[in-house]
Amino acid sequence: MTEETDNKPEAQTEAVAEVKKDEAAIIFYCKDCAEIVDTTPIGRKYVYKCKKCGTKNVAFGTPKSIRGFFRMDENEKKDKNDEKGEDSKVMTGAKI
Repeated sequence: MTEETDNKPEAQTEAVAEVKKDEAAIIFYCKDCAEIVDTTPIGRKYVYKCKKCGTKNVAFGTPKSIRGFFRMDENEKKDKNDEKGEDSKVMTGAKI
């Protein structure tokens, strides 16, 4: 019984460490492309160039901070709703 209780805290600490590692990852968001992109560093400063469009208008941060600041989750939901809405529109005879 003592072996099981000893293993539980270790498993919890491994899970917490894995979550923190994912949160610590840095992603790059191109403001011109309006999506997460790969970049190349420019010089020794914190300036990055988008590999897709070539501009230096790139923000970086954790996935949570980038998605929250640029409201990516809301935009994705709106895009999905727009796609569904266009397919399901029905013309009615109502006058506007």
